[in-house]
Amino acid sequence: MLNSLDLLIIVFMTLAAGTLLSLSLMFLLRNQTAKRVFFYVTSAIGLYVSAIGLRIGIGGWFPMQIAVGGLTALTCIGAIALDLIGKNKATHARIARLLSAAALVIALINAIL
Repeated sequence: MLNSLDLLIIVFMTLAAGTLLSLSLMFLLRNQTAKRVFFYVTSAIGLYVSAIGLRIGIGGWFPMQIAVGGLTALTCIGAIALDLIGKNKATHARIARLLSAAALVIALINAIL
């Protein structure tokens, strides 16, 4: 029988594996459509993990964790907006992928710590 701490560890290990898989596929694939799909998957996971960081910090006990969670969520949203409205598609898409990847890694570290 698993207790709640075991389930929490399973959830975080699944998130870490999904993060690693989406990041590697986003940067290593050559197909632009697949890169874009994994960019949106990475951004969605980043928003979810940022929300976890925000939820953990609610109550006013961890103001830095709330700030980092909010900033990483805004970074993911900004990366999506940059990808959607960027005029120079190749350069803006590359910058958006880097922003999304950095936000996801920072948000995961924020949620774990």
